[in-house]
Amino acid sequence: MKIFQDHRWSIATGFILTLVLVFVGVQSTLAHGGHYEPISVDLLVRWAHIIAGITWIGLLYYFNLVQVPSMAGLTAETKADIFKEGSIVRRALFWFRWGAMFTLIFGLILMAKLGAHASTDIKIGAAFGIIMWANVLFVIWPAQKKVIGMVEATAEAKLAAGKRALIASRTNTILSIPMLFFMASSAHFNIFN
Repeated sequence: MKIFQDHRWSIATGFILTLVLVFVGVQSTLAHGGHYEPISVDLLVRWAHIIAGITWIGLLYYFNLVQVPSMAGLTAETKADIFKEGSIVRRALFWFRWGAMFTLIFGLILMAKLGAHASTDIKIGAAFGIIMWANVLFVIWPAQKKVIGMVEATAEAKLAAGKRALIASRTNTILSIPMLFFMASSAHFNIFN
């Protein structure tokens, strides 16, 4: 079945399943005389923010917990293979940077909607998220382009770029933990009242 063989079909099926469940839930509520609020743009933006954020932070953790530690023992030839066009590394970096971009975009829309009513907790989480996004856009991605050979660089420049990217990535890993905590606390238990 295509939905199990092609990731695009799996994702499309997940969205279709969501729509079916929403439809069934609304019909059930109406059949029992209940009232429901229509699905709002806010809900859809929040959902998109969460999906993009899971993609971004999931790949951040993949890089820091799996890929980087595993690459220490690889030969230069093996690294060249896994850095080439269409490789797992390039695909992961593509989704990593676009996950960061869409997380920021949807997060800024949510923050604009909250305006002056945004809690301190959400502001802390958002500030960390913006710092993390800036690290991706202005430090990690430019450095990784050198490391994986998309931009020509000497061996020394690649090594320096790799170190820069690693420090920025580890900074993002550190910031992600309080960022996620304050994002969650803002909706469930504000720390700063």
